[in-house]
Amino acid sequence: MAEARIYNMMGEEVGTTDLPEEIFGMGVSTHVLWEVVRAEQLNARAGTASSKDRSDVSYTGAKPWKQKHTGHARAGSFRSPVWVGGGVAHGPHPRIWNLKINRKVRRRAVAGILSERLAEGNLRLIRDLKTTGRTREIAEMLAHHGLEGRRTVILLEEGDAETLRAARNIPRIEAVSARSVSVRTLVGSEVVLLSEAAVDILKERVQ
Repeated sequence: MAEARIYNMMGEEVGTTDLPEEIFGMGVSTHVLWEVVRAEQLNARAGTASSKDRSDVSYTGAKPWKQKHTGHARAGSFRSPVWVGGGVAHGPHPRIWNLKINRKVRRRAVAGILSERLAEGNLRLIRDLKTTGRTREIAEMLAHHGLEGRRTVILLEEGDAETLRAARNIPRIEAVSARSVSVRTLVGSEVVLLSEAAVDILKERVQ
């Protein structure tokens, strides 16, 4: 079993606990993390960027001038991309960017990055992680833990709206439900703080 230290919101160590090896004792390759993060980024794209090519532009089909004896270069259409108001050459069109990642690979990536943070000493369990929704409460907790200015992810149980509200105005801090946290968020973190209830949610998510 992997062992983690438990702290209170004042930054005081109040004990230790054993964490499941299949979540917090896993190794993961950087390639797996890259695959999952890439898929998350692609799946977040709307794919709605669009432009009109020369066949979509509403313009006359007449030839601008006759082919010869004008002194101008040859021109066949006002819709050509070289004309103002003409179509766009090689512009974007709506497409689906979705990339499928197997569930086992995604679970492995979540467990792997959490294991890495624990091995670094940058994963902490927080006992009684509750707030009344005031930003000052989270700011003081971070100061007690010496985490001011560090990219910190706080994993919470579902429905903890007060703590989510308290953390959202602090730079470099992201509070998110342990059930919906993305691998990209975890990879971009320096420190991960876990409420004790979030550990059970991660067990359900990864196993």
